[in-house]
Amino acid sequence: MPDPRQLPWLLRLLDDDSPEVRSAVEDQFAQYGDDLEDQIAGLELPHSARELGLIESLVREGRRRRLRAGWESLSAVSGDKELLEAGQDLISRFLRRDRGGRTLGEELDALTRAFEAGPPEQDALSLAEFLFRTRGLTGDRETYDDPAGSDLHHVLTTGKGLPISLASIYILVARRLALSVEGCNLPGHFLALAEHGGKTFVVDCFNDGRILLDADLARLSAHAPVRTADLVALRCDAGVILGRVLRNLNAALTRKGDEQSLKDAALLESLS
Repeated sequence: MPDPRQLPWLLRLLDDDSPEVRSAVEDQFAQYGDDLEDQIAGLELPHSARELGLIESLVREGRRRRLRAGWESLSAVSGDKELLEAGQDLISRFLRRDRGGRTLGEELDALTRAFEAGPPEQDALSLAEFLFRTRGLTGDRETYDDPAGSDLHHVLTTGKGLPISLASIYILVARRLALSVEGCNLPGHFLALAEHGGKTFVVDCFNDGRILLDADLARLSAHAPVRTADLVALRCDAGVILGRVLRNLNAALTRKGDEQSLKDAALLESLS
């Protein structure tokens, strides 16, 4: 990797009048690879509006490159829940501006330990009560279109997220506890399926972990009433969940409409 002490000088040349100089500087930045974002973040320098735009472009391209490479490596991940966590972690790191702090896995581990230290009942329904009532994870109704709603680290930090993000947290914590919780790929509203006492329960993670009975489910579909038995057929694996997350995120970034967001959206479309 090039000497990081050169970065302040290279940043000043980003705004050079000469296209040849700017091109050479961008080639120099490319040599920093995945370390570029961290190196730039450590600098406390005033930048022009153009410099800030170019830096943002470089950083976002680096994130796209890492996501593309990471997504290709998911084929080597064994285990459905392991694949879900690996994919969600890649998405989280792609979206996060703050790369410090605990990893997604560490956040989920801490949540698991907190549950284990809580109620004596260690079952899937008690876990739903803990996550969505005691800890207060709930649906984000104010900024539903914010791409950050697809970032599990952000959801755990703010306590609010999309239905599929909240369900993913439920699934991944349940995996750590050897409890059976799966995704339910209902069009328009993602749910979770929890096994308890030999029965399947439908959990609405977006609405405070509410257990949905058949009478509640009948109101979910505009086309035809649904029952718990119908939703069991919509049980889905990690590939389906990650594909839906990518499509949600693609739509959210497309709605933002700026150049970098549209480039991000194009990458996500190619991965989904």
